[in-house]
Amino acid sequence: MSKENVEIVRAHIQAYLHDAARALSFFDPYVVIDWSRGPELDLEVAYGHEAVAQAIAHFVGAFDEYAYEVERLTDLGSGAILAAVTETGRGKSSGVPVRRSYAALYTVIDRKIARITIFPSEERALEAVGLSE
Repeated sequence: MSKENVEIVRAHIQAYLHDAARALSFFDPYVVIDWSRGPELDLEVAYGHEAVAQAIAHFVGAFDEYAYEVERLTDLGSGAILAAVTETGRGKSSGVPVRRSYAALYTVIDRKIARITIFPSEERALEAVGLSE
């Protein structure tokens, strides 16, 4: 099952910027995305497909040349998949280039992504699930 969970997350990520409907299809209808622990963003928590889609569109829409690259996916067991992410872009209104790395902790339940929690680093995500050194 854990390999299947990694593939579900991988497929979601591949669809993320290119096919919004497909990306949403990997989510549980009551999905939660929590940005409150991540790098400083003006996003907190979004609940359900519509709120998640709006929050992502708002965030990505603030950039020109936006790119999202997953450096690695790590299966932590019990449906938890950790993605090490780097995103780049240029602020639409400011023109300022942005490059930041962070971690996205996915929770997969019954073949659907039920939760994504964003952390400023892999270490912080691992601490949150009790797997830090």
